[in-house]
Amino acid sequence: MVIYKLYVINATAQVVTSMFEHLAIVASVTIFGIQHSGISALRVKHWIIDRWGQKGYSRIFNVTSVLALIPASLSLNYWDWLYFLQSPELVNPLLFLSGVILLALGVVVAILASRSISVSTVADMRTDRKPALVTGGLYARTRHPLYLATILFLLSLVAFYPFSNILTFSLAFVVYVVIGGYLEERKLVIQYGTEYLTYRKTTGFLLPRLSSRND
Repeated sequence: MVIYKLYVINATAQVVTSMFEHLAIVASVTIFGIQHSGISALRVKHWIIDRWGQKGYSRIFNVTSVLALIPASLSLNYWDWLYFLQSPELVNPLLFLSGVILLALGVVVAILASRSISVSTVADMRTDRKPALVTGGLYARTRHPLYLATILFLLSLVAFYPFSNILTFSLAFVVYVVIGGYLEERKLVIQYGTEYLTYRKTTGFLLPRLSSRND
């Protein structure tokens, strides 16, 4: 009886510890999301640019993003990234192949999106003129191809590393990417008005629409 009670106590402690570990992962990703979306908000961005210029905004954005991402990455508490080389018997071939496909798709989507949009447009740091709304290339099919590439990468991470902490981290980030996309759309509507509303009707949010306004 005593042994059984000790077993129950130990099992309960492990469950509680695991729950707090996963909550820490979600909390860390949430902090990153607040930083990323907060710095990108028009009011905050313009306030920073007015005081330190576009280069200052770029430095602040990059530094704070890295600082916010470090706790999210460390919260995984996972370091065995090459487990499939050290213990190949643990690899699920179907999952691993799915990861390769998802990663390849993510890279292709990111490359195609990068052909239509420049780094300066992504950062959106110019104040002397409003950047032109990008609607060509892959952007003629989907409004957020870089977010789609990010989600594909996160899903490939789960396929490569099918462990609970990686799953929690990736799903939390996917949720943020979707929320971040909607927040960005609100900003773009303010920036471009009717032009963006018209563009939004003819394209997919994340998944590419098979027919576009350019067909």
